Amino acid sequence: MKYFLLLCSTIVFLINASAQDASAIAKKLDATLGKVKDKSVHIEMTLINLKSGKKSSKEAELLQKGTSTKLFRYVAPKGDSGIATLSLPTGEIYVYLPMFGKPKKMTNLAESNAFNKSDFSINDMANFGYADNYTAKLLETTASAYRVEFIPKAPKPEYGKLVMDIDKTNYFPVKTDYYNSKMEKVKEANYHHIKVSGIWVADKVSMETIKKKHKTEMTMTNIKLNQGLSDGLFTVEQLKQ
Repeated sequence: MKYFLLLCSTIVFLINASAQDASAIAKKLDATLGKVKDKSVHIEMTLINLKSGKKSSKEAELLQKGTSTKLFRYVAPKGDSGIATLSLPTGEIYVYLPMFGKPKKMTNLAESNAFNKSDFSINDMANFGYADNYTAKLLETTASAYRVEFIPKAPKPEYGKLVMDIDKTNYFPVKTDYYNSKMEKVKEANYHHIKVSGIWVADKVSMETIKKKHKTEMTMTNIKLNQGLSDGLFTVEQLKQ
């Protein structure tokens, strides 16, 4: 009986320790991402049909403040130029299509759809704090990374869970697997990161939609950090500029 109670206590201790470790990792992940107070980058995007090998290219500009305020605007090709999205800390997301002439607030369903034929949904491009918005669980520790499961706290989330590999030295994401509500893997993102002005940021990101056999690769150049970007740049009115 004593052995059984000791075994139960040990299991409970290990579960609690794992939860604490995962929570600490999530907070360090947020701290790493939070070092970017603001950012401006040029993005070269390649859309790849993995079945046929056909590729197409787009270009965009991104302005970011904090981790959850982002203005993303296509600048090429001509047919996409001017299409823009604005993500706000409140969770609201607006999209601007030049053909309609005015910004529109997105619904939850629209936010989860692929944005402009890429493999990123609008929500995928709007990162929110992992420690506050997910329940974290440490799945595995390798020589170079922590593998952490993130279960969203929000009702009816876009994904059932995320499984993320986080670099052990700088707490930057290396890979994220996205699962649907049936816990089937539906997407995979991979990140390459570099240091800019002493801060770790992604300079290459890929997202693959597994069932569609389609992939989007993004390369970031002209990365500028912590310039003191004005709040006035991140307004619904700016989407039309």
